[in-house]
Amino acid sequence: HVHLNVVDPEVTIAYYRKFHGAVPIRYAGISDALFVERSFILMNKVASPAPSAIKTGLWHIGWGGRDVPSEYAWFVANGADINTELYALNNIHVMYLNGPDKEMIEVNTMGHNRFGHVHLLAEDVNATTGWYAKHLGLAPRRAHVPKPEDMTKVRAWSSGFRCDNVSFVVYGRPDYTPKPPWWKDGPLTEQVSTKGRVIDHIAFSYRELEPEFARLKKEGVTILEGITFKKDFNHRSFFVEG
Repeated sequence: HVHLNVVDPEVTIAYYRKFHGAVPIRYAGISDALFVERSFILMNKVASPAPSAIKTGLWHIGWGGRDVPSEYAWFVANGADINTELYALNNIHVMYLNGPDKEMIEVNTMGHNRFGHVHLLAEDVNATTGWYAKHLGLAPRRAHVPKPEDMTKVRAWSSGFRCDNVSFVVYGRPDYTPKPPWWKDGPLTEQVSTKGRVIDHIAFSYRELEPEFARLKKEGVTILEGITFKKDFNHRSFFVEG
């Protein structure tokens, strides 16, 4: 799942239902949530807007599109908050939206209209994909991607991996000038924790938690929170740092 910090869960549910075809559900029979293909969007209700500036390793979440120029026109006509206007990239089209709490959402040409990807930013692309391969068993798209000597001559230093039907795209963080065309802000030279931000964290589910917790602890992964029962979601979980 993707976990958001939102001011008004009803507004968030209505937005993702209208614009992205998400299905409102009662997660574990106890919590209002959204179902997107094989994944969930869970929510914490917060009193004031969570920070949304892109300063973490989580850049945005993304949906696919079929005829994206026509879909872009539909988004505009229906009042979606456009973050970045439609643009062409080789043989696909891309746009970025703002969700109700200013979480960034990408829609690009993928031949479907499903929840499609999570986009990460990494200081070292190979280290990040290697971490997910070693600790979560998610093999990288390419074993090793050399960092280009001149970042101004490439779109991005990139790799990725998949989990079920969701692609995880990993870009090298834009810590250089001139900035790449896909980045609006100044150089991102330091990244902070996702905790408490609008996209709070991503999660992977297992049938049994104890063996995974013991394994990750033995492998030296930073444990942020041990196994805890979350009453609001009727599930047990633990947190690690990517």
